[in-house]
Amino acid sequence: MDAETIVDTTAALDTLSELPRTGWLLRGIRPCESIADHSFGVVLVTAMLIDALREQGLKVDGERAMKLAVLHDAPEARTGDIPMPSKTAEVADAMDSLERRIASELLPDSWLHLYAELEAGSSLEARAVSAADKLQMMIKVMVYERQGRGCLEEFWANPNNFRHRDLDIAKDVFRLVCERAGHPCPVPL
Repeated sequence: MDAETIVDTTAALDTLSELPRTGWLLRGIRPCESIADHSFGVVLVTAMLIDALREQGLKVDGERAMKLAVLHDAPEARTGDIPMPSKTAEVADAMDSLERRIASELLPDSWLHLYAELEAGSSLEARAVSAADKLQMMIKVMVYERQGRGCLEEFWANPNNFRHRDLDIAKDVFRLVCERAGHPCPVPL
């Protein structure tokens, strides 16, 4: 990795710190976390999931997982955060194609295989990041509700928000978040 790649990639992704998570804005939460704030949360949750998976005796590449977590929303530096209610199947397919192209423009060449791995969910590390993405979001829902910053019932009712990727520790975290928030979980854990 050369100096130019480091500067260019960091500058290109810097906009993530200025872009809000649109789903929160649509629900009247102001101020709300930025995409970079969310990415930090995903990195944090991923790091703890990796520790838990290792405690279970699984072999996990922590550096790979951290890179996957850092880049998981990289294309949003150009697209912004498009909330799920806006995504029909056709829009989701078009977005996947667009995001792959943007990732190839924003990320170092040596990281492009990581983006493909993450999108495919083809490794334990990618599955952990995928689960961490939803775990962070639901923990944030719990926090915003505790702060009295919005009615976020729809998040608790959406089974897609409880994507545990068959990781027992992710199931445990979702179970605890639901319990602490006083909401039933819409998927069997």
